Amino acid sequence: MQSADRHGGWYNHFKRTKRWQTRATAALIDLPHTDFHEALDSSLAYFVWCHSLRDWLIKDEAISKSAIDDALKAYPEWKIVRDLANRSRHLMITQKPTDADWTVSREYDPFAPTIEGRERHHVNLFFNGHKYRLADLIIKTCDMWGKVLDDSSLIDAGRVS
Repeated sequence: MQSADRHGGWYNHFKRTKRWQTRATAALIDLPHTDFHEALDSSLAYFVWCHSLRDWLIKDEAISKSAIDDALKAYPEWKIVRDLANRSRHLMITQKPTDADWTVSREYDPFAPTIEGRERHHVNLFFNGHKYRLADLIIKTCDMWGKVLDDSSLIDAGRVS
């Protein structure tokens, strides 16, 4: 009997990654109503799932290691995914990180009450000298996978739900 987590192979892993993307971005855009730690936990879990999709594709023999690595090299976000996932799993990154000391912080948006009529906070990632809104980065990296899989003729990115 096949286990539910393996059913569908890499494709179902990709769909799980997209569900983590939905959870993480929903939590991040609803701060301060969402607990900061819940939003951060969901975000880091997303990056672990996002990074592990590479291994699922290789081990499920959907694409070769060299082909997927060549495809991912085109996206600067992949280095971020790799470092966030590896430090989240292992505490310390030992194999050629781009930024082993990345940081995450919470920022109050002072204009939101006037513009949106509500309080808003943002979660920022400081990585390799750059500041990223974590919610935007999650969406961008999920889109990255859609493009990589589409370019590799594994899915039609326009029809993945």
